[in-house]
Amino acid sequence: MQRTHKKQHHEFIRRGPGAKAFDAANWLFMLLMCAIFLYPLLNMLSISMSNQFAVLRADVTFYPKGLDLSSYKLIFENKDIWNSIMNSLFVALVGCLCSLLLTSLAAYPLAFGDFYGKKLFNFLILFTMWFNSGIIPIFLTIRQLGLHNSLWALIINAMLTAYNVVIVRSYFQSVPISIVESARMDGANDFLILFRLILPLSKPVLATVSLWIIVGHWNDYLHPMLFLANRSKYTLQLVLKELVLNAEASIHNISVTGDATTSGAAALGQQVRNGVLVVSMIPMVILYPFVQRFFISGVMLGSVKG
Repeated sequence: MQRTHKKQHHEFIRRGPGAKAFDAANWLFMLLMCAIFLYPLLNMLSISMSNQFAVLRADVTFYPKGLDLSSYKLIFENKDIWNSIMNSLFVALVGCLCSLLLTSLAAYPLAFGDFYGKKLFNFLILFTMWFNSGIIPIFLTIRQLGLHNSLWALIINAMLTAYNVVIVRSYFQSVPISIVESARMDGANDFLILFRLILPLSKPVLATVSLWIIVGHWNDYLHPMLFLANRSKYTLQLVLKELVLNAEASIHNISVTGDATTSGAAALGQQVRNGVLVVSMIPMVILYPFVQRFFISGVMLGSVKG
């Protein structure tokens, strides 16, 4: 009897030639897409590590030719690079913690609260997704608050976004309301329920939103350019921009900044330009594998209730 059942099971899962052909075509398509996406990254990495003569001859494809790490030496010998990395890390990490705290506090009453004006509160949050004040009002507000030329301007300006609130609220709503009601019957207040019950159950969406926030702060160029005037407060993107401009100018034998901290890039034009891009990607590439398993589930579960 068991043998008959196993035989029927194997016949049921046996795949025909059409399914196998589809699998083969699917594999070929995915390999092609992978090559299309990876080639620019490999080309960028290869140029940054190749000899300048191979780069000038356009011989570099997806692997280095004439291994030369001089561009990375010039980048990391720049005295402003390490200071800017610390500034970017401060903004990204502190900004992430502050944003998660405020986002959770805003999403909790929208998910579990029952208060007058809840729909209006939802509308006001969504309204900020459709309309915003623009760059000039934001700049004037930051200056009037005395935050100009402060790293806190970058943190506070992006501390709470409507999109993140909606995603976190949707995920909170996937938690059974009976759990919250049972905690209230046991005497737990809303703060205790949020921090001891809801947040531990919401690790996927918190990890997902954290990744968005950190990447957003790390790659932000416009707001640091608007709010930061002191070179010691520059984030990584501003310093890398100077290196890229100097490398671009060196190709045409033009002096852009005349600054000793970026003049070394004149020796290697395209290598430094591509090396700068690689350096800016490294922290995010290191971070992503640690949150990847939360990333997909966080987005999918957060979107189901949307």
